[in-house]
Amino acid sequence: MQKFKLKCLLFFWSSVGFIYGQDTILMFTSHEQTYYSEFVVMNQALQAAGYIVDVRSASDMDVSTYMVPSNTTIDATANTLSGSSYEEFTNQFESYFGSVWNPAWNPTPDFVPVNGRIQDVVNMSSYKAIVVVGGIGAQDYKVDGTYFSQGTGPRLLPSTEVQAASEKLNALAIEALQNGKPVLGQCHGAGIPAFWRVPGTSGTGEENIGFSILKNSIATGFPEPSTGIALSSLNIIYRENDPVVIGSPHQSLETNGQGDHKIITTRDWYPQTVAHAARTLINILESYPVYSETDTIHVLIIHGGAVNGSNCHYTNRMNDIPCNYGGGGNLPADYQDIVTLLQADSVNDDFVFSVTDVNITGNTLPFDLNNECSVFGFVADFDVVIFYKHWSTGVTVSLQNALVSYADNGGGVIALHHGLYNDIDPGGFNKNIIINSLFKAESAMSTWSANRTTYNLFATNYGHFISTWGLSYPTAMLAPAAWSGNPLHESANTGFAYYQRFSLFDEIYNNMTFVGSPLFGRDINMITPLWSNNLTPSGQCHVSGFTRRFDQNMDGIDGKVVYLQPGETKANYSVTHTYGQTIRNAIIWAGINNTVINPKIIWIAGTGNWTTGLNWDMNRIPRPCDEVIIPDQPNEIIVTIPPYGNHVIKSLTVGNNVRLIITNPNQLIVQY
Repeated sequence: MQKFKLKCLLFFWSSVGFIYGQDTILMFTSHEQTYYSEFVVMNQALQAAGYIVDVRSASDMDVSTYMVPSNTTIDATANTLSGSSYEEFTNQFESYFGSVWNPAWNPTPDFVPVNGRIQDVVNMSSYKAIVVVGGIGAQDYKVDGTYFSQGTGPRLLPSTEVQAASEKLNALAIEALQNGKPVLGQCHGAGIPAFWRVPGTSGTGEENIGFSILKNSIATGFPEPSTGIALSSLNIIYRENDPVVIGSPHQSLETNGQGDHKIITTRDWYPQTVAHAARTLINILESYPVYSETDTIHVLIIHGGAVNGSNCHYTNRMNDIPCNYGGGGNLPADYQDIVTLLQADSVNDDFVFSVTDVNITGNTLPFDLNNECSVFGFVADFDVVIFYKHWSTGVTVSLQNALVSYADNGGGVIALHHGLYNDIDPGGFNKNIIINSLFKAESAMSTWSANRTTYNLFATNYGHFISTWGLSYPTAMLAPAAWSGNPLHESANTGFAYYQRFSLFDEIYNNMTFVGSPLFGRDINMITPLWSNNLTPSGQCHVSGFTRRFDQNMDGIDGKVVYLQPGETKANYSVTHTYGQTIRNAIIWAGINNTVINPKIIWIAGTGNWTTGLNWDMNRIPRPCDEVIIPDQPNEIIVTIPPYGNHVIKSLTVGNNVRLIITNPNQLIVQY
């Protein structure tokens, strides 16, 4: 195969083909009285999601398990969760982890095997996270200066071994957090992270042997009065109703931010809660980007100009964002508020943004709005494009196709609020292409109405970077009445009762809806929800925020797409506002480590004419921004360029058994 371009190729060979444990979770279980539902659901969930689970204890012996007498099986326990059922749990498990729950796992065994002692784990280099399973026995492994033996007779585990296991687990957890690896404690086991100590610290009372790693942060745990008392004594904020809580290490534990928002605690033993916690852990593992404070995210904002407060009635389409709620302090946000947000310093992150903006209704543009390659060539230099255009004026077919191609070839595209309001401009413009291809959601002009009020955004994929990092949630709330008869999409991380949420004052598009029957899930081209709201009409409440990994041509190069519904109110763009942090998170998630490649176009015919669109996989002829590939052929073919016009392409790769005939005086210009 011949390549008509020059490249520098660097080959690296590693002597290590596979690092054992690179996808392994370290799970700790008490030697005695491990709660079975917490063990088996977490263990099977992580394995179904593709992780190896290394189960350790304080001894080499199998660990004893139990469940309360009235609920000795998984199915019975799942049926006791108010408002849920065993059937709902099995559906949840399959949706979350892509595997069917096996009823053979339901009965509680007397013992489950372990792979060895936690004391023998050298370090965390082979693990991605730590999980501490709950049960009454887990309470003996708190680092509190008092240790007791476990078991009797042949199963006797001396207190010295309990202490050694406790202290080893403490050391491993600190190492994990310092290297950006999450830790999780379940139910009674949630008390273990609370009692992990920061080395070199001391205080009074329960802190006399060291500060808790969760000091001044939040946690939950087994629902009994003693949990709140214990957490309070360690200066931890107790979230008694929250099924799953994510906290951060105390500032005295030096993690350089690597451990922030990575300490997970859970409240109870229900299989549904355990699955919810497992999904939260996996969300952190799979959505948190590797970010360095030396990284700069290059952001392009596409907009229609600043708000003209003196003439912003919706009849003045030269003002891109109408002032539906009056002037003065009610003026809507515009692109300048995004710029201010990104240029500000957040106390929650070290993100660095370089911001460029383009007003596509302005007099001078850096690209030709009616030339897709011109637009693509400009936006390809950015990590993320924020589409912030309200009216469809100027939103050409070429601009939209360029954004679709940009995302398809590795870029990140974010739409905020009115970016998906789809009006029909008097000039015939609309947003149909980006709506139907990229986002699969819109607020159509024909049915538009809006409401501006205070409401709650509920995190329906807790643990995802966008809905978790740096966000300060008040206490969780019950699922709102608006969801009754309008359930969450199956790819949500369902809390079944309480959800993390925050409130804000903003505009809601009452007709916001998904279009084109999109698939919901976590795979390529699926919609993954982030937020839902509590407002009516309920049809719009689950379109409050979502992500989508986008690969239209299925070539293995995917970009990231994000939509966030709020965005009318200026105050919500503040760097100190939870929603402002959410926007910053979305840009990092969509833009970190992006490499945008040129579009590819592939010959799919036999012998034929270059200028016949049907001969190419994209059903069009090659353009100046295309990398052209004519692949190897089993038999000789002839590709002919007719004798008229110039054909400019980015690059050309010609395979074996291909004859390319350029008819004189036609010219084929290959840019590199």
